[in-house]
Amino acid sequence: MQIATKIRIIQFITKNNMLTKEQFNAFILEIATFGNIPISSKNCGIGCIYCKVHSDPILKRYPPIPEISLEDLYEGFKYVDDKSKYLRLGAGVLVAPHTDPYLHLHIYDFIKHTADFFPKKMITTVTTGSYIEESKIEFLKTIPNFGIDLSLITMQENREIVVPRATRKRLDYLLKYAQSKLNKITLMFSGNLDYLKRDLDLLHSLGIDENNKHILVRRIEHTSFSKNNLNSISFDSINGYEECVKYLNLNYPNVVFTVPILKDTFRGGSNEYFEQAEERTTILKQRIEKEQNTNFEIICSESGFDYFTQCFKNYQNVTVHLITNKLYGGSVTVSGLLNHSDIKAQLKPKWSNSILILPYEMYNHEKCDITGQPKNELETLFKREIWTT
Repeated sequence: MQIATKIRIIQFITKNNMLTKEQFNAFILEIATFGNIPISSKNCGIGCIYCKVHSDPILKRYPPIPEISLEDLYEGFKYVDDKSKYLRLGAGVLVAPHTDPYLHLHIYDFIKHTADFFPKKMITTVTTGSYIEESKIEFLKTIPNFGIDLSLITMQENREIVVPRATRKRLDYLLKYAQSKLNKITLMFSGNLDYLKRDLDLLHSLGIDENNKHILVRRIEHTSFSKNNLNSISFDSINGYEECVKYLNLNYPNVVFTVPILKDTFRGGSNEYFEQAEERTTILKQRIEKEQNTNFEIICSESGFDYFTQCFKNYQNVTVHLITNKLYGGSVTVSGLLNHSDIKAQLKPKWSNSILILPYEMYNHEKCDITGQPKNELETLFKREIWTT
């Protein structure tokens, strides 16, 4: 950690007794790495079956944080990436995950302060909508650079199976009267196309598909730590997801969807993942072609393995390794959850003098993986240089 950052932490802890040093370190790590400002670890009590807050062993590395103060919020602003267009206020990815930002006593003040401080960023809150006060909607409408990312999940018969204690009546109100503040709406494909069609038709009947509103359909994932009632829904979602994507492309071309694997079946809706992959492989090829006498070994998760293998099949000095996610198991395929323990257990380098290429997503801003291991640990173990890209 930078010396200036250490001094700032000591000064901050001295004048603020709410966050301990360990909590503050976690607080700023989440902001600097993911662009989220966590504001509380308070349990939301909604009971979503996909919530990992009590079952994910990696999350136990990070301490729960109390409800932060306005002073904490402004301290957190110092670690926000200036280049990012979005700033999420509330639950983090690793720190204070899967709570609801609207449980915080001062959330509406926080939204206003954050939006005023970052007028060129879009400030968002991810929520099931269960705790948003109807009386505050008009206030939120006065903040031009603020939007709600609403995890609608579904409004069909199986809603209470997935989200046991969510409030339908409040959601109805938000969908009708808070449309101008809905930045994104997320639906889950449960394996039932009829349910999905009815959800999308509901949103379309309310005009939510207009005015560039972002509707996202996501696949339901599970890990080896997930509850059994999630696994059964996840299996149905995964098994029917390619059919779901074909249906969306044909009938709802403006709806986007998650891309679990870089394969042509999942093109359409949103090509962001493919565009990023193409940009990355282009940069890699330029670097590799400048060093034709050097061997390169690319580490890939399942989500990108076939794609990268095809891209580099004609390069004699490049090999691509598949590393599966044993740490989480289940349906996890993404690069961001690659980790040193899985790489050390599975990687057998082809050459003794190669450069290893790892995805940058697997490291936080301190160059540590999700388990806290620094990048140089792999460089020392494999006795070679590592590129992250």
